[in-house]
Amino acid sequence: MENAKNKSFVGKLTESRNFGLVLGLIVLLLVAAVITPSMYSLNSIISMLQNNAVYGLLAIGEMMVIITAGIDISIGATLSLVGVVCCRLMAENPGVPGVVWVLLALVLGALCGAFNGLIVGYFKMVPMIATLGTMYIFRGFSFLFSGGQWWFPHQFTEGYQAFATLRIFGVVPSILVILVVVFILAALFLGYTSRGRRIYAIGTNKESAQIAGIKEEKVTFLAMTLCGMLAGLSGMLYTANYATCSYGIGEGYEMTAIAICILGGVSITGGKGKVDGVIIGFLMMAVITYFISLLPGLSVWSDAIQGAIIIAAVALNKFTERSAEKRALKERSALI
Repeated sequence: MENAKNKSFVGKLTESRNFGLVLGLIVLLLVAAVITPSMYSLNSIISMLQNNAVYGLLAIGEMMVIITAGIDISIGATLSLVGVVCCRLMAENPGVPGVVWVLLALVLGALCGAFNGLIVGYFKMVPMIATLGTMYIFRGFSFLFSGGQWWFPHQFTEGYQAFATLRIFGVVPSILVILVVVFILAALFLGYTSRGRRIYAIGTNKESAQIAGIKEEKVTFLAMTLCGMLAGLSGMLYTANYATCSYGIGEGYEMTAIAICILGGVSITGGKGKVDGVIIGFLMMAVITYFISLLPGLSVWSDAIQGAIIIAAVALNKFTERSAEKRALKERSALI
């Protein structure tokens, strides 16, 4: 009996989607350690995570939208618009405390996300088409507000940059602390609140959710607003981290965020996905991008490699879902 229990535990462990992700991450780390051992110094690891932190924030926001069976491809443009607005106002008002720009980024991002939520949730537009349109709108406003101008390190105040670069205990950059806090809050929200469970409900089965009294438009509006809020925060933190800004920042970042979600086991058809999977996906993508940057011969292939990762992750998700369905069918058949 005890052996059966142990076997059951091992079986559940090896069948877990996250087990495969962790195993893949370990293999990736071992390969990277052999080829480029220099990347495993403490400074290199912190730098790797710091430079990819914005992707983690965007992925959490994108995850909430994908779980509703939607998608938001405007988050890179939202990042650009909010980053430009914050930088221009900060340069013109250097005496304003840095926390004001964080709050402004959250509000502006939420407004962009709310606009997406309005046209998708209430006007019933197809998410990809709607956010494709808003992507161009936000990017256009970003260019207009910037006037084609760039902002450089000497124009950034210490208070502004501190939200991304201040070293906590002299080691951990503040942007990583913010990322960890967002991961925790997202896990609590999705796993332990009624609104979080409603996001899963409409992504799993919209008809059943409506019968249960869940209003699809309100849930979609909430998910997209939160996604926009995190994209706005990412815009401010991106500019603070690199002390540079132009309307072109964030281009293509939505694809990386989607790749992290898919890699982390978030189902593109909605209803499935957890924060811990996204965290593992984020770590894998951070290692991959950093590893590629250290090898000049591979850097020109970065986009192609990322595309291959997306296809492989989608295929793995499909395989995992079908395997789970087959196991469930066998278990039901055994009970008959």
